[in-house]
Amino acid sequence: MDRLPKHITLKHLNAFVAVAQEASFTHAARRLFQTQSSVTGLIQQLEAALNTPLFSRTSRRVALTPVGQEFLPRITRLLADFDGAIGDVMRYGALKSGRVSVAAAPSAITDLIAPAAYTFSQRHPAVRLYLRDDNSGRIQRQIAAGDVDFGLTSPWADVHGLDSQPLLEDQFGVLYRSDDEQIKPDARGAVSWKALRHRKLVGVVDETGIMAVLQSRADLPIEAAAPFYEASSTTSQAALVQSGLAIALLPALAAHRVMVPGLSFSLLRAPKLVRTLCLMFHQDHAPTPAAAALAQEVRAYVKQARLPKGCRAL
Repeated sequence: MDRLPKHITLKHLNAFVAVAQEASFTHAARRLFQTQSSVTGLIQQLEAALNTPLFSRTSRRVALTPVGQEFLPRITRLLADFDGAIGDVMRYGALKSGRVSVAAAPSAITDLIAPAAYTFSQRHPAVRLYLRDDNSGRIQRQIAAGDVDFGLTSPWADVHGLDSQPLLEDQFGVLYRSDDEQIKPDARGAVSWKALRHRKLVGVVDETGIMAVLQSRADLPIEAAAPFYEASSTTSQAALVQSGLAIALLPALAAHRVMVPGLSFSLLRAPKLVRTLCLMFHQDHAPTPAAAALAQEVRAYVKQARLPKGCRAL
């Protein structure tokens, strides 16, 4: 296979197309904002590199040779594809195209990402958004595998290769029926852990940040780490609480998402228990411009948002 001449550049190809379309070195030079001598030199270099004449020249006209006629449409397409590719990348970098995918806990999507995404989409309407709600374990694995651009959740377990950036501190409390006579908040609206003794709790299944926090503390009642009932989501937890079957330990943000008439939520007194929601990125892959911009929008929203009691921006 013949090797391509390395010294043929875009300048040579643009000069060739301009001369071919204008049928004039003078007009081509004007179009390219160059001198006629420089355009002539570029064509001579191109023909020498190809070892083939591309133009026949007379005192009156410049015309393509048969080889030049065959060469022109192919080079025109090549330059158009090149310009299109460069334009696409520039639009991507300028957030005029692209896609950003995020995996997050349901409460984080509802109260943090969705409001920030609205502002983001107003500023960058051509960028598409894809949101996945999931539990902490699966979110972290999706980030590590490169399936999403970033995640927003609380740490569940050590997953290699993640860059976690704390965003929000979320204090735990108890979700209970408003007519529950055994739970009596104090003047500050807080409840003692003692009030939960001998009560049946409903927890969420493993691989959630909520259960990871509850199971990490040896100073909590045994019921906290080993609830009597299990549900697959905080929505299901709230349904069981509403039925009167059990009470639930939830962070304030998660409780805020599932509150309905007939339910109450009170923060728990000492020992204070919190989870930390983090923006999580792949450690070895820089975020795309769109992902970085959306993450910054989330940070900005958290700083100014009216968060539920028990939540604190970091």
